[in-house]
Amino acid sequence: MKKFSIPFLISLMALSCVSRRQLTYFQDKGASLEVDSAEFHSRLIIKYRIQPGDIIKVEVISTNEDVNRVFNAATAQQVPIGGFAGGSGGGLDPIFYLQGFFVDQLGYLTLPVVGKIHIAGLSIVEVKEAIERELLRYFEAGTVTVRSVIPGINIKVIGDVRRPGRYVFFRNYVTVMDALAEAGDIDFVGNRTEVEIIRMTPKGYVFKTLDLTDRSALASPDIFLEPNDIINVKPLPAKSWGIGTTGFQTFTGVLSVVSTLLTLIIVSRNLR
Repeated sequence: MKKFSIPFLISLMALSCVSRRQLTYFQDKGASLEVDSAEFHSRLIIKYRIQPGDIIKVEVISTNEDVNRVFNAATAQQVPIGGFAGGSGGGLDPIFYLQGFFVDQLGYLTLPVVGKIHIAGLSIVEVKEAIERELLRYFEAGTVTVRSVIPGINIKVIGDVRRPGRYVFFRNYVTVMDALAEAGDIDFVGNRTEVEIIRMTPKGYVFKTLDLTDRSALASPDIFLEPNDIINVKPLPAKSWGIGTTGFQTFTGVLSVVSTLLTLIIVSRNLR
């Protein structure tokens, strides 16, 4: 029994401890960080494709004030921005919800005068071009232009992070590290070697995995997020064991268990 217990306890302590390698980001593991410059800069452009259920803000700009009033009626209503200012993840979503145009389940966007335009599967730049083509049926070329935007880059961070939640970024690109920084970083017992990215595509969900302890992750195209991505940080085995995350915590946890067992053995023998 003694010969079995000592190796078992040592193995248990080793498995339940969190090592420095498991906590350190972007270690040099020998992989190349070289990335083609053109390819890298192309990643900074959001390649998100519009999906049914999205909301898009469309603004038609013309020298004709009547045209502006017809197309931008929602925008003309002054919504008090301060009334919608939330904390992390609050963003300006309510304004986009009130002023934006909804993409229906068939992928159509309905605009005043123009009517329905099928935009599902298009990028935001292609949406702008599609709307402008439709407007040319009613207005002279060069008299109107279109500005279309999505309501920020909406990212959800779940799992073993300090502040899980939904975060909206109003910028051209967002990386995994940007989202994790907003979420307060990965928790002590979060698994940095298998950070999961869940992405909704027209064909269903796609799952990708990044090892953030390896600096080669910086050269991966998956480091760049797309709107509506979900970051899932899984727990380390140490959390599943529930004994401790440091050597001292593990030692005291195991010692407590052993002490309890010895006490029960002594009590049971005295009762005989």
